[in-house]
Amino acid sequence: MLVGWLCVLGWQTGAANTAFLAGSQIQGLIALNKPDYSFHPWHGTLLVFAVSAFNVIFNTFLVKKLPLIEAIVLVVHICGFFAVLVVLWVTGPIGDAYTTFTTFNDYGGWNNLGLATLSGLVAVILPLLGADAAVHMSEELRDASKTLPRSMLWTTMVNGSMGFIMLITFCSVLGSLDDALASPTKQAYLYVFYNSTQSVAGASVMGALVISMAIFCNLSITATSSRQLFAFARDQGIPFSQTFAYVSIPLLS
Repeated sequence: MLVGWLCVLGWQTGAANTAFLAGSQIQGLIALNKPDYSFHPWHGTLLVFAVSAFNVIFNTFLVKKLPLIEAIVLVVHICGFFAVLVVLWVTGPIGDAYTTFTTFNDYGGWNNLGLATLSGLVAVILPLLGADAAVHMSEELRDASKTLPRSMLWTTMVNGSMGFIMLITFCSVLGSLDDALASPTKQAYLYVFYNSTQSVAGASVMGALVISMAIFCNLSITATSSRQLFAFARDQGIPFSQTFAYVSIPLLS
C-alpha cells in the first residue's frame, strides 16, 4: 500500500507543480500588462487553486471531452511552437553565437561551473519527463501494446527536438541575462518575448500560449493521477480502496 500511495502522491506532486507554474506565470502576464501591479503571495495561491479547480472540474464532469481537448491542444502546441519560434527568429536581438554557446553562469552559488550547469539541466530536462503518463491511461487505448510504446517514443523524440530548437533560439535572443532575471514580470521568458517584439500585446499573446500549455499539461496530469489512483484502489493497493475504486454507472455509459 505504501508503494501505491507514493506513486499516486508523485503524480499529484507533478499536478501541484504545473498548477503553481501556471499560476505564477499568470501573475507575470498581469504584471506585463499592468506595470503598477504588486506581487502578493496570496494572489499566486488563489491562481494555483483556480487552475487546480478548473482541471478537477473538467476531469470530473467533462471527462468524455478529454480526447477532443487533447487533440485540439496538440494542434495548438505545434502551431504555437512555430508561431513563437518564427517571431523570435525574425524580431529577436540575435546574439553572438560564440557567446551563446560558450558562456556559463553560476547564479546558484555553487562556485563551480560544472555543478551549476548540471543543476541548470534539471529545468530543461522537464519537457522530456512524463512520457510514462500514457501508461496509466493504457486501459482506455485500442491496441495499447503497439499504440502506447509508439506514442511514448514519438513524444520523446518530437518534444525533445522541438525543445532543443526552442532552447537554442531562446538563448540566442536572450540579450542581457541580468535584465531578464530582474524583469518586473518575474518571468524571464516574458521579458524575452517583450524585448523581441517591443509589443505588450504580442508578448501577451505569446505568453498566453505558454501558459495555456501549462494549464492543459496540468489537465493531463490530473487525468493520469485519477487513473493511477483508481488502478491501485481496484487492486486494493491503497487504504480506502472501495471508495477510490468506485465508478458511477453513468460515467461508464
